[in-house]
Amino acid sequence: MEKITAAKQEITDAETNLEKALGEIQVAPRADKMAVSEVVQEAFTKLRAARTNLVELEGIVMRDED
Repeated sequence: MEKITAAKQEITDAETNLEKALGEIQVAPRADKMAVSEVVQEAFTKLRAARTNLVELEGIVMRDED
């Protein structure tokens, strides 16, 4: 259960970071968009890791239920 909670938190963090980055991109001067792209990349990395964890956990849960 701890892994599921951690995965959900990672997804929430990633979504928050993406929302922040998207807002900043819309109003940022061109020179600042490079820094924002780093935030977006980090968010996508967290999101991918969280999804991988959830898929793994879903497999474990499904096997345990059978």
